[in-house]
Amino acid sequence: MTAAMRDVVDATVNANVSLIKSIPSQYFDQVEGAVMRSVQTGRDLAGLVVELERYSGITKRRAAFIALDQNNKATAAFNTARQLELGIDEAEWHHSGGGKEPRPTHVQAGREKIRYKISTGWYDPAVKRFIRPGEEPGCRCVRKPVIKGFS
Repeated sequence: MTAAMRDVVDATVNANVSLIKSIPSQYFDQVEGAVMRSVQTGRDLAGLVVELERYSGITKRRAAFIALDQNNKATAAFNTARQLELGIDEAEWHHSGGGKEPRPTHVQAGREKIRYKISTGWYDPAVKRFIRPGEEPGCRCVRKPVIKGFS
């Protein structure tokens, strides 16, 4: 992991952990550390769920959602930094097909194979801002990098 990638992942984990309303703020540092360890060990979701359950009021189901969501966001940030460092700045949106209630805009973007700039993301009219796959809570969408001459 390059220094730039590390900075992006650190900032992303820090920002996203502070948004978790079901964990008391005094545990944010421990949760940040747990998420970083999970990401660095190849998305160890089971280990992260066990760590998150230690914090008061966290059910196994909620811990599992937080673990997946935090790992997806960190992975999305990591992939963004890595692809930009490699000079790749275009991607195609792919909807995962998972989830009970898929976001209609994500389904449509995947169906249309929307291309977007990795540096800015795709404008999602439902949330009225630019996003990347995996950034919204529960989003399991992914990107397919567009490599000039190969895509």
